[in-house]
Amino acid sequence: MMMFNPIHNLPHRALATMTLVLVTLFGLLVMASPALAQSGDELRLEDTPASDDASSEVTRQGDAAESGSNDPVLRAAPTAEERQRQASASTARQLQTSASTVTLYQLAEEMVDEALSDIADLNPTVISPVAVRNLDVSPNLSMHFGDFVQSTFVSAVTNLTDIRIKRCIACRAMRSRVEGDDWVVSMGLTEHEDLRREAERLGVKTYLDLRFHFFPEANVAAMQLEIFRADDGAILWSETYRSDATSAAILRSGDRVVGRAERVRELERKLEERPYYGHILYLGMSTIPYDGPAGAITGAAIGYRLYEHFGEDRRYLFGVGAEGFANFSDANGLLGAFVGATFQRELLPPNLNSLKLRTGPTVGGFFAGSEGNSFSAEWGLDAVLQFRLGAGVSLMYFLPTEYAGYDLGGFGFKARASFNW
Repeated sequence: MMMFNPIHNLPHRALATMTLVLVTLFGLLVMASPALAQSGDELRLEDTPASDDASSEVTRQGDAAESGSNDPVLRAAPTAEERQRQASASTARQLQTSASTVTLYQLAEEMVDEALSDIADLNPTVISPVAVRNLDVSPNLSMHFGDFVQSTFVSAVTNLTDIRIKRCIACRAMRSRVEGDDWVVSMGLTEHEDLRREAERLGVKTYLDLRFHFFPEANVAAMQLEIFRADDGAILWSETYRSDATSAAILRSGDRVVGRAERVRELERKLEERPYYGHILYLGMSTIPYDGPAGAITGAAIGYRLYEHFGEDRRYLFGVGAEGFANFSDANGLLGAFVGATFQRELLPPNLNSLKLRTGPTVGGFFAGSEGNSFSAEWGLDAVLQFRLGAGVSLMYFLPTEYAGYDLGGFGFKARASFNW
C-alpha cells in the first residue's frame, strides 16, 4: 500500500525554504527563552502585591524550606527597607572598631619604631654588618607572630638606617650528631667558636638576638634586643622595650596607629613649613654722590630688616626693611629714609660654629621730602658671627635727581655693623 508523504512530494526548493524557516524560528525561540524566563521570575517576585496575606507567604517559605526546593517563586523578595537594613548592618560590621583596644601587632610595630630610633644612633662601622641570630617568642605567642616582628624589624632597619643586616640560617638550623650510643639533636650554633666561624663566612661583625614576650596576667608586652660582637661575645648594645595599658606610646586617631617614623616625617614637614624669621638691627654710614660745592653727602644710617629663610636648605633670605639717613651739616644737610626689599643667599652651608656670609641685592626708594626723592639699588655682602654680631658693606647706585639746584645721585657706598637674632 502506497502512503502519501507530503514532504517527499514537495519540490526541493520549497523543502529547503521550509527547513530554513523552521531553523530560524527555533533559534529565535531558544534565544528568547532566557529573557522570558527571567522576566517571568521578576514579575512573580516583584509584582506580588504588598497587601498579600503575610501568613500565606510565611507558609510558602516554610513549605519550601521543608521540601528543600530552590524554586525562586517560593522565596519572598526582600523589601527595600529590609535591603537597606541589611546593608546598614553589613557596613556597621565592617566599620566596627574599638578605639580603646590596642593589638599586639600594633604594640610590636610601636616598639620596633622605638628601637629603630635608638639603633639609628649607633655607629654603623662598629656593628654593621649584623646577622640576626636568634628569635624567641613567649610560648603563648605563635611563631607566625614572631616572624611578623622579625620581618618588621629587619625591613625598618634596612630601609631607614645605614646598618646592613644579614640572616644567619645556620644559627637556627637543626643539627644532629652521634655521641657514643646516643643520638644528640641540637638547634643552631651552640659553641662560640662556631659563631665566630659562621661570622667570618657571612662577613658580619656582630649578631643580634630578638625576644618578644607577652604576659597576659599583667597585660604587658616586652621586646628585648641584644647586639654582641662575633669575635669575643662582648655585648655592644642591649635594650628592653615594654608597653602596657598605661605606658603605651601609641599615638592614634581613631584606630589608625601612627608610628615613630611617620611622626618624625610629620614633624620634619611642619618644621620645613614653619616660617623661619630673622631680624637685623644695624648702625652705619652711607655716602651719596652730590654735585654741590661740598661734594658727596655722607650721613649716619640706622636700619632694621625683617627677613625669612626659605629653600630646601634654608640658605635663601628675603626681607623688607627701612634705613634712616641723616646729615645735619649746613653745607650738605639731608634727611631721608631708604625703604626697600632685600634678597640674599648664604654662601656657606649652615653651621652653628662658623660665620655666615650673605650676599645679594637690595632695591627700593629714597624719600627726603619735597625734593631729593629717587630710587636706589645696591649689592651687599654681610658677615654674621655666631654671637649674633655682624658687619656688612654695599655698593649702591642712587638714581640721579635734583636737590637744592644740584644733581644728587650716582654710585655710592655703605658700611654697617649689625646685631642679628
